[in-house]
Amino acid sequence: AVLPAARGRTPASLGLVARGDLDKMEVAIAGRAPAPLQASLVFTGRDDPTWAFKAVTEALDTSLLIPVAQGQPNPPATPIALNLQASGKGGNADLHGSVKQGELNATLQPSHIALADQILTVEPLVIDTFEGRTQLRGTADLRDTQNPSFRFAVNASGLRFTPAADPATPEAPLVPVELKDARLGVAGTLKAWAAIGRATVERDGQQAELVFDSRGNDQRAQLKQVQAKTPGGALDLTGEVAWAPELQWDVNAQLAKFDPGYFVPGWNGNLSGKIASKGRQLPAPAGGVSPGFEATADIPSLTGQLRQRALSANGKFALRGEQAEGELQLALGNSRINAKGKVGDQLDIAAQLQPLQLDDVLPGATGVLRGQLQVSGKRDAPDITADITGNGLRWNTYGAQSISLRGRLPWRGSDGQLALQGTAIEAGAVLDSVRVQARGAVEALRLDADIGYSMASVALQGDVRRNGERWQGQVATLRIAPSKGDAWALRQPAQFSTDGAAFTLSDTCLGAATGGALCASANWPREGMVVHGDALPLSLVQPWLPKQEGRQIYLRGELSLDGSFKPRGNAWEGSLRIASPEGGIRLGETRYAAVAGNPNRGELLRYDQFSMQADFTPQQIQGKLGIGFQGAGFVDAKFNTGWDAYAPLNGELYLNMSRLYWLELVIADVVQPKGLVEGHVSLRGTRDKPLLGGDATLSNFTAEYPSMGLTLSEGKGRFDALPDGSAKITASAKSGPGTLTVDGGLSWFGTSTPLLLNIRGDNVLAYNTSELRIIANPDMQFGITDNTMHLRGKVTVPEADIDLERLDRGTSVSEDVVVLDPVDPEQTPASPLDMDLAIVLGDKVNMTGFGLKGGLSGQMQIRARPGREMTANGGLDVRGRYKAYGQDLTISRGQLTWNNNIVSDPRVSLRAERKIGDVTAGIDVSGRAESPRADVWSEPAMSQSEALSYLVLGRGLSTASSDETQQVSAASAALSAGSSLIASQIGAKLGLDEAGVSQSSTLGSVVGFGKYLSPKLYVGYGVSMIGGGSVLTLKYLLSRGFDIEAESSTVETKGSVNWRREK
Repeated sequence: AVLPAARGRTPASLGLVARGDLDKMEVAIAGRAPAPLQASLVFTGRDDPTWAFKAVTEALDTSLLIPVAQGQPNPPATPIALNLQASGKGGNADLHGSVKQGELNATLQPSHIALADQILTVEPLVIDTFEGRTQLRGTADLRDTQNPSFRFAVNASGLRFTPAADPATPEAPLVPVELKDARLGVAGTLKAWAAIGRATVERDGQQAELVFDSRGNDQRAQLKQVQAKTPGGALDLTGEVAWAPELQWDVNAQLAKFDPGYFVPGWNGNLSGKIASKGRQLPAPAGGVSPGFEATADIPSLTGQLRQRALSANGKFALRGEQAEGELQLALGNSRINAKGKVGDQLDIAAQLQPLQLDDVLPGATGVLRGQLQVSGKRDAPDITADITGNGLRWNTYGAQSISLRGRLPWRGSDGQLALQGTAIEAGAVLDSVRVQARGAVEALRLDADIGYSMASVALQGDVRRNGERWQGQVATLRIAPSKGDAWALRQPAQFSTDGAAFTLSDTCLGAATGGALCASANWPREGMVVHGDALPLSLVQPWLPKQEGRQIYLRGELSLDGSFKPRGNAWEGSLRIASPEGGIRLGETRYAAVAGNPNRGELLRYDQFSMQADFTPQQIQGKLGIGFQGAGFVDAKFNTGWDAYAPLNGELYLNMSRLYWLELVIADVVQPKGLVEGHVSLRGTRDKPLLGGDATLSNFTAEYPSMGLTLSEGKGRFDALPDGSAKITASAKSGPGTLTVDGGLSWFGTSTPLLLNIRGDNVLAYNTSELRIIANPDMQFGITDNTMHLRGKVTVPEADIDLERLDRGTSVSEDVVVLDPVDPEQTPASPLDMDLAIVLGDKVNMTGFGLKGGLSGQMQIRARPGREMTANGGLDVRGRYKAYGQDLTISRGQLTWNNNIVSDPRVSLRAERKIGDVTAGIDVSGRAESPRADVWSEPAMSQSEALSYLVLGRGLSTASSDETQQVSAASAALSAGSSLIASQIGAKLGLDEAGVSQSSTLGSVVGFGKYLSPKLYVGYGVSMIGGGSVLTLKYLLSRGFDIEAESSTVETKGSVNWRREK
């Protein structure tokens, strides 16, 4: 049977089957409501049968099972996913299963219930939810229907409630509130019962205690003791609550440094004061319904802290039916709010904000509101007086740099004036400026508005007037000036009217001076709305298009549209037609600029005969799309479906594209991609779970990657959609002497692993520029699991050529280029990567530059995990010759090793040496890459200065000339670069102005320190790094760039007059 459903909703369809005999009977229900539903009940046995029940569905919308009243369609309910099973014999039942609805997820653990001789026994019923467990045990004697007796116990533990993150401090850890243990007992009869319980609530290591003691009957309950004890505070409730013959209450609350954060997560504090409330439901007149409630609430004083803000409040409120009055004085943090008023047939409300800081009352909000607001007059015709300003406002996705509302606007009359002004207003879009001026009265209003937006500016003038229950008016002028293209203006005043949910709009057209128009008219909802457009330039939407890797997209072409639609229940009825004869897309880069005066030569995509049409009824949506590519292919598509997520889906897509330059819109580095894409894809299943069929192929693919120096050729690929909702992918392309192949699968839904690819190749040219050339043999597996990318496998590099000097130079930037920081440097693309990759370097990996002629070989295992630093394990060998200090040195030992440490900081073990006759001198570099240690040595052993002389000069220091000694001194300074850094850090701690390695005109390289004794007098002292000796330096600053400097050392004394000019 197909049950009636509101228009636009997939109806429930259910079938009932019953078969069997007295020995075995099976009753089953199957169908959709709207997701597949299966339920069965099986009886086995003739005399004392056993039974088994099972129900399974992923989404049960109970509103589809309720009959639809005329003109009152049932609103959709939150779907329920369930898997329930029950079995037993007679009145005994064993239960288990799960239920999920929205955020609620409950698991029914194996439980037992029995009903025998009108006595119900629960032993036990166990439900897991909110990360904890709740158990119910007990019995109920139902033999006395007027006054049944019962005894039940409820035990709960481990239930956790975590507050939402505060947007103001998103990095702060969330502190959950946990119900550690709760015990509640209910016993007695319906006319005389008692309920007693205790509970422990924990938050951030501290506990609160709950005590509950209530006695009552079938009409009322006496709150004997309701107490919540928090660390250092308590809340006590006393009073009485009745539900028959009508609802009434009289409750008093006493707070003594009570912390509400244990029960309302996120609202921590300590509150003291009294709250009293008394009320009742007003009796209904004969044959009528109750007119409402009569109630009072009194807060004589409430003080303390709330969310680390001082609180002081008092107020009182009264309600009788639809008439209410009250007053409130609130001081919370830096906010001061005074409000007083009456609500009923007449309104008289006044509120003062002196000021209101939003973060005081709204977690995560910012900004300040100041001023006052008054609303008075009849409830359905109030007068408004406002003088409110705000600055730095933000809450969720809304915000304003500044905003003000000033003036008075009566409901009737003609002398009102209310002005709204704002800057940087965020409400779905960022409006640079807003100015709205309202004059007259609400029932006879004249509007003048100007809105500034980065994409366009809008200016509007109009009026609106009330005529009975109907509102009518006109938009006299409307001008929209996009940031790109011509301005659009209203061709004639537009007349409109509203009456409740119904409205009308006269024939209204916006037009541009250079041609083109967009028109609309409406009689809603009876006849719906009609829209028509001619010669609409695509450039109108250009400012809203996202930039591709910072590159602006430019559109060319015009389109026309015709559409009409009107509501039908939860669906629509109408049609839409869009057409464009031809056009193109290009990127805003120099290489795509006009060629030989033709502005279309640089377009990446050119199309013709574009058309799209959609026809919709309350039962279905049908659509077609067609586009040609000016002789380079086509795309044709059609589909048929319904309005909700469970509506059947049927569609076909045919494509043939031989011009692939549009790939440059998607892939930033690719240039001149060529090839042929053709295929057929079918759509089946439902809108919520579409199933793809068919295939698509890529052939004769070629492309260039200038940034990597690569040219791909002989590319081909295939995409095959499978009935289970997955797809098979194969692809290959030639790069250099080798071919790269990719194969794997793609899953659309129902799995946490949507993508899995195998990437293999042999002798693949992976990089080919003047600074780097790499031949690689990849054997990797790439996948995505739970939104995390996974990379496994091995990459072998049999040969590579690396020019270190070219890599170090990089690409120079022109002097007229200004590099800007990102608007929000924190918002960078983040793709979690889990990598376990082996890198194997062969014997033909060579490096040159900075005096090095050598290579690398070896293997390292690189490990990367989300949220952690990349580490490595393994080692690389370094070979070759190195030119250091003007001489060629042979690298006799070179190793870089990792032992599960950071990949950028390997352990270095490097030895470079030269042999001069019977003397061998060399240098050893060891330690971590980030803090290496260099040592000079020789065989036979000699002083470091002498060994360094052999290393640099090829002979001893005693035979060195003055210039050669300076050369050795420079080498010594280079070796001491690390010592200079350490010295400067020590000097800073000691309050010295200079400390480290420097050059002295008398001793060469020295390690020393110095300090300015006055702004003009400097004194320094140093010790020679080669041989012995010390030096004292005095420097005195004169004027106009002159200074006098004197050095006195154990070798000689020198003086100089220096002049410095800065340019």
